Amino acid sequence: MSRIKEYEIGTAVKITTVLSLPNPTSVSITIKDSSNQTMANAQAMTPDTTEVYSYIYQSNTTDNDGEYLVIIDAVFGGYTSRAVTKFTLVDNDL
Repeated sequence: MSRIKEYEIGTAVKITTVLSLPNPTSVSITIKDSSNQTMANAQAMTPDTTEVYSYIYQSNTTDNDGEYLVIIDAVFGGYTSRAVTKFTLVDNDL
């Protein structure tokens, strides 16, 4: 079982995904905070290669701490592949 990555509130979080098929029609990311508030909604991810995509989420010092849900949708014509993962934002100033 892999450990959920932790980041300090106010830092940039780079989220990367590796697709099983190359050249999707689109790849988007949605991020929800620990209160289920949408922080990024269906934002386009940047292609690093034909199969690797990334997105940089810049957290704010006012963001909630806790687990953030990440939903990545890759569209291949009429087929959508979804991946779900999480990361944690922590307040190290406590």
